Amino acid sequence: MSSTRRRPCNQQKSVMTENLTITELEKRWDHVLSATQRAVNKNPGVYRLLKSLAGDIVENPLDIHEYMPTVGRLSDLLETLDPGGNGSIFSIFNERIKPASIWQVALLRVECGDLLAHLKEFDKWRCSSAGLRLVK
Repeated sequence: MSSTRRRPCNQQKSVMTENLTITELEKRWDHVLSATQRAVNKNPGVYRLLKSLAGDIVENPLDIHEYMPTVGRLSDLLETLDPGGNGSIFSIFNERIKPASIWQVALLRVECGDLLAHLKEFDKWRCSSAGLRLVK
């Protein structure tokens, strides 16, 4: 056992120690959306592949033997979209989805669902800010 003791959960330091205003949070979100837009503009095909793979993970069972190759593909797509970690949705989720970050296989489906929800909001923002319409 180590000589340092962990604090009880209610005494743990918060990840966000700053008290941000709504305006500051909105400004950060706008920065994330803009960085995501730049990444998508550079690699639209990779963006479509990422959404497709994340959707497959959410909708279909994943064999345990396919877990590591699938997470590797997902992480590679996220890295391709934002290789420098410029604060886009892709860099945020790349940290969350890396195999070292997910200790329970079941959490991959949850993370992919969250990624798709973020990308849906990004697509809405992109359509509203560029005057684009989604055609089905």
